[in-house]
Amino acid sequence: MAKTGSKLTDMDDVDLVAEAAKGKQAAFLLLYDRYKHGVFVHVNGIVPQKEETEDIVIESFQKAFAQIKTYNPEYRFSTWLYKIARNTAIDHLDKLGREGSKMQLDSIDDGKSNFNDIVATSPDPEENVIRSQEYGKLVDAINGLSDLYRKAAQMVLLESYGYQEVAEALDLPLGTVKTRVKRAKEYILRMMEESDNEI
Repeated sequence: MAKTGSKLTDMDDVDLVAEAAKGKQAAFLLLYDRYKHGVFVHVNGIVPQKEETEDIVIESFQKAFAQIKTYNPEYRFSTWLYKIARNTAIDHLDKLGREGSKMQLDSIDDGKSNFNDIVATSPDPEENVIRSQEYGKLVDAINGLSDLYRKAAQMVLLESYGYQEVAEALDLPLGTVKTRVKRAKEYILRMMEESDNEI
């Protein structure tokens, strides 16, 4: 199992997306871990309230994972993901009655903006089930961690805290936090790979 996990962690985005499109939970987790901070920063520039930003980040990943088979590998995965996040944030602003279109909302797109235009629509019931299942599996895996690792993993993986913030909140040395989160990720990857192999 560990050998497979190490191979996954060495994959580039295109290969990871291909694995995720096959339903590999560990690939989803690695993509989430690789981009959650960038998506948080991107969304936070549009919706500055931290609690709302965290919800939008989760929703953005849920949308991306539900639409993963529509990703075009000719373009960078991060660009595609940030566009989904931007659209989700704009939808959120519109729901709150703000005029999102008046804001400057240019995303990082390497000058390639005419691709895979993603229409931010309400998900159908089946997509909602898929999204909640993917996120639920991550939450279950984190909840399955021992007390030693659980809180640090929750703060970093689910709540988008930085390592330094976690160290201060838990009154732990920074190195200890990094080690705990690293071991938590390794455990979660093993659990998700085992789940994938049972399918």
